[in-house]
Parts: sequence; C-alpha cells; structure tokens
Amino acid sequence: MTTIDIHSHLATPASRTAVEPHRRPEHEPYDYFMGADSVAHNVTMVGGILPALTDPAVRLAAMDRMGIDLQGLSTFVSEYFYWAPARIGAESARVQNDNLAAAVASYPDRFVALGATVPLQDIDLAIAEMDRAVDQLGFKGLQIGGTVDGANLDEPRFRPFWAAVEAKSIPVILHPNGYPESQRLGDYFLVNCIGNPLETMVAATRLIFSGLFEEHPGIKLVLLHGGGYLPFYASRADHTWEVRPETRTRIPERPPSHYMRMLFFDTVVFQPLYLRHLVDVVAADHVLLGTDYPFDMSETDPLGLVAATEGLSDDDRAAISGGNAARLYGIG
Repeated sequence: MTTIDIHSHLATPASRTAVEPHRRPEHEPYDYFMGADSVAHNVTMVGGILPALTDPAVRLAAMDRMGIDLQGLSTFVSEYFYWAPARIGAESARVQNDNLAAAVASYPDRFVALGATVPLQDIDLAIAEMDRAVDQLGFKGLQIGGTVDGANLDEPRFRPFWAAVEAKSIPVILHPNGYPESQRLGDYFLVNCIGNPLETMVAATRLIFSGLFEEHPGIKLVLLHGGGYLPFYASRADHTWEVRPETRTRIPERPPSHYMRMLFFDTVVFQPLYLRHLVDVVAADHVLLGTDYPFDMSETDPLGLVAATEGLSDDDRAAISGGNAARLYGIG
C-alpha cells in the first residue's frame, strides 16, 4: 500500500513580485489580525521551515520519518492573492503552478500535484488556469481559500466555477487563510487555532445550505483540518434545518448532514478520539491522510494517529492512509 499525504504546502516566493505593489495589510486577515507576539514568533518559525517550504528535496527525509510514500503538493495559502488585479493574480497563479509541476517532475515517485491555485477574483481566468494546470501540467485538483477577498464561495458569481469543477471531475481542497472577521482572535495565535477551522466550517456550511451540492452533486470538496468544526456539531445544523424554514429554501428534501457525508476530510485533528468521531460521522472512505507539512501546526505522526484510533478495521486504516486518496485523485 502506498501512503499518501494529501495536505502539504510548497511556497513559490517568485510569485509575490508582481502582486506586492497592490498589497494592503487588510487584504490578508490572517496576518492583519495576528497579535504582535505571534508575528514575532512566526519570524523564527518560518525562517526555520523555509528550506522545506520552498525546496522539495529538503522534505524527503521528513516524509521518510513519517512513513509517507507520496506527498500531495498544494500551493501556500498566503499566496492566493485574490485581492490582486485579475491579470496579475492569474500570472502569479501560473508561476506557482509551474513551480509545483516542476517539483513533481523532479521527484515523480515522491510527489503528486494536488492543489493548483486559480485566480478566483476572475471566474473566466480561474477556469482557464484550472484547465491549463490539469490538462497541461498534470495537476489532480485545485486548492482554494474559504473566501475570495471577502466574498463567500456560495455567492452566485462563483456558480460557473463550481459547474466547471464538476465537469472537470477533479477534487477541490478548501484551505482557509484565516477568518475575515478575526477582530477577537489576535491574542494566543487564535487567528490560526480557531480562525482557520472556523473559516472552513462557515464556508462549507454556507455551501451546503446554498444548495450547491444539490445542484452539482459531482463536486468533490476536500476539507482540511478535519473539516474544522463542521463534523463535530452536525446535529445542530440538522436541528436548525428541521425547525427553521428559511434554512430549507435551497435544500428542502435532505438535511445538512446528508451533504456533509458527500464531502472529504483529512486527518489533521491531533486526537484519536476526534478521528474516531469523524469516521463515525462521514465514514472511513471519506477520510484522507494529511499532515499540513511543513508548519508547526502540522501533524508529525499521521500514521501513528490512524493506528491509535480505536474501532478501525485493517481495511479502514489502509484506506485512510492512502487508498482513499488514490481512488479520489486517480493515483496509481
């Protein structure tokens, strides 16, 4: 069995050059709301991981230590640049995707390109870059943020993008870059600790209630960090759907949990008890191994977490450790 990590990031510093003149602090909520102590700590942390974040060769030893045979590469979430002018954002996306494709070409037996970035500030350009990344560069899927310069992913303007994704039949990883309303999250690194999983939950819940998965059931959405808080209070969403008519306007026939079970989730929950609960809610065949490498918020023993989770069969463990990813992404 091939073990596959579907959640890792490779940065592309060269992609920042063209967008920098257009940057404003408020464009990046993760950085904008982060407390000064966390900003200071990040200088040291990022400096320490920079070789692994930018050079694919450096991460091979860590993959071996974790027992990862194949690592799925996605872009660095601080390089979405959805706030840049559309043409500049599209060029930055091209630079990033070319870099990831080159990394895979250098080590095709250790890396696979899972998360191309696309300039979602312009839907036509985003679809064009998706087609290029998949058809020409060999990407297996996309990675997007939870909001696009403050816009929610369930807004009508994004429906053509979702339709194109469904038609392309590729998975889309949703990885937030902070929560846009993080005024209370500056202290204690809450911008990440709470903010990222909160953004995932809000984005995915809005997509469910908007009827996206009813309209486009072929969409393959992958939620990282175990789906944030989404699967851990699914019963409240169902209860809301039952008692509040305004929640049933787009999904009148089936409760939110029905659509949650259509989504895919990684294992970055840090606790066997929570991984067990995730499997109970969405089933083992919708859970994929992840690490969030190379950041300090990563899971450093992903296979150990799976092994320590009670109640999983050998087939479940094999599926979570690589089989599900191979099936979802068409690897192998």
